[in-house]
Amino acid sequence: MLPKSQRLNLKKDFKWVAGGKKLDTIYLKLFVRFRDNQMPMVGIAVSSQVFKKAVERNRARRLTSAVFEALYSTLPQGINILALPKAGMLKVKSGDLLLDLEEGLEREGILRYKDTGSGTS
Repeated sequence: MLPKSQRLNLKKDFKWVAGGKKLDTIYLKLFVRFRDNQMPMVGIAVSSQVFKKAVERNRARRLTSAVFEALYSTLPQGINILALPKAGMLKVKSGDLLLDLEEGLEREGILRYKDTGSGTS
């Protein structure tokens, strides 16, 4: 789980970010907005209409948090992201979720360049 200092915690912050740019990936709906904060901030909102059982909501929250932890170092400073997991995410492996999020953020030019170490020029 992301440390509290890296999460959106207040209702007003969630609403502010939800007014930003909307991105859809296969497994997540993302809202993105920039502010002058020192580090990237991530909020996760899991709907009880999408995930009926608390066990499912908790698993969706944990998976989403783990994916953002893996990509956190590539997020630009000052970005605020609100993530809403979609229903199909519980049926796939976390590696697929990571690829889905990474592709979605790269498509929008949000991820900072990272060296893949492939050695090709």
